[in-house]
Amino acid sequence: MLTMRDHDVEDYESLRDMDTTDVGELREDDRACLEELGQYLVATDASNRFGIWLLHKHFEPVPGEVFVERSVRAPRGTETAPMMRSGFAVQGLSTTAIRFDDSAGDGVGVVGLEFAEPDDFGDTEPLSDDDEAILAGICERLQAHDKVERFGVRLIRNPLELSESELLHETSDGANRTLHCTVGERDAVLTELNIIQTAWKWRVTQGGSEPIVMQDCTAGCVRVGEGHDIAHTASGTDDHDNPTEGEPNQPF
Repeated sequence: MLTMRDHDVEDYESLRDMDTTDVGELREDDRACLEELGQYLVATDASNRFGIWLLHKHFEPVPGEVFVERSVRAPRGTETAPMMRSGFAVQGLSTTAIRFDDSAGDGVGVVGLEFAEPDDFGDTEPLSDDDEAILAGICERLQAHDKVERFGVRLIRNPLELSESELLHETSDGANRTLHCTVGERDAVLTELNIIQTAWKWRVTQGGSEPIVMQDCTAGCVRVGEGHDIAHTASGTDDHDNPTEGEPNQPF
């Protein structure tokens, strides 16, 4: 049986901070783990349902809050912020991103780290007991690589109707405890030196006589430097509090 629970404050306290640690630096053992996970997802026909994400945080919730993602239609993007769980119906949120729960008993235990309401969830089926076998396989491989604390799982959803050439570009607003994702062209975003890849999915392409499993980045994060984040941009100042031109929350 698949056991799911909402995150609490302690679950986020245990995550490494993107802006003050080296959590975004992938090592060879991380890449080896991701490669094996990709091969497994493709082999089990689960690569269209599940992706892998880098476990990290920019800020923490307070007791009673959960992280909720909401879609922005124009310009396309998402906003994710902690909101009081009591403000939603019991079945009013569906899990979009998880980590594995070592404290669970029988079966597979997961902790929901991010959620969305039905209108923002897209047409992907929510997590259910039908996913237990695949999730168990992912968990086993993470445990074998000692990466349960390093990587989690995301449902592959596309409420913004991204094309194959697009990905999400994440920035954080520490003052308002909000993560902003805007849509950018994949090639352009990934050439930026300060982009940290935080989520991946896999696909199969034909290469010669045998198919090749390809890994695609689906989200990139801008690491806040020296305590500065998008809140400075939104206020119309640079890192030295000098006035700047341009609109807030526009990283492109």
